[in-house]
Amino acid sequence: MRFLIRRNLATSMILGLLTLVAAGCSGKKDFKDMTFSGTMEMTEHVLGIKAAGRLTTLSVKEGDVVTKGQLLASFDRFEQNKKDYARVGVLYQNGGADKQSLENAQLAMEDQEVISPLNGVVLVKSAEVGEVIPAGGGVVVVGDPSDQWVKIFVSEDLMHQLRIDQTATISVDGSDKRYKGHVSFIADKAEFTPRNVQTPDERVTQTFAVKIAVDDADANLHAGVAADVKFD
Repeated sequence: MRFLIRRNLATSMILGLLTLVAAGCSGKKDFKDMTFSGTMEMTEHVLGIKAAGRLTTLSVKEGDVVTKGQLLASFDRFEQNKKDYARVGVLYQNGGADKQSLENAQLAMEDQEVISPLNGVVLVKSAEVGEVIPAGGGVVVVGDPSDQWVKIFVSEDLMHQLRIDQTATISVDGSDKRYKGHVSFIADKAEFTPRNVQTPDERVTQTFAVKIAVDDADANLHAGVAADVKFD
């Protein structure tokens, strides 16, 4: 009888331990069951002047759609340099100027203009007509709608479940469409440690920045819009 009681007691203890282990395993967080929130962002190009000058024309405003090769702004020496380039071009055609002179005249003209390098949208207008812009100073910021992503933050205990090119589904506020995406960047260092937390365990949690590139971005996506990411 004592043997049976001891055996039953040992069996109960083993079952109890197995239950605790199972409960611990079931409590493991799986990022595939979670939704991460962030905001839409896009690649930005700061366009400005190579040599200092006074801004004389600015043909765009924030929100305008621009095309590759479009003249967005020009500076005070643009018109004169444009005439000089045309004059040297005629001389070059007639043998009165060499190729280097023609190229120098072209560069001088281009230094006085701001040309859009892509099809995009004006995000920021950082200068006004009449302002003197220093060399390298920006005039407008143009965003690339075809190169958008969502930036999210993932706690360190989930980082081992992430990998580059991992696929995800993206949804944005105000739209029922679901976009396809993939992990394009994983930070190798913690970006910040949250301070406004409630427990000691949460206060020491490190979070890492992760970028989810949108594979099928369209005109309905806008930088700054709230977005949710769910990994496939």
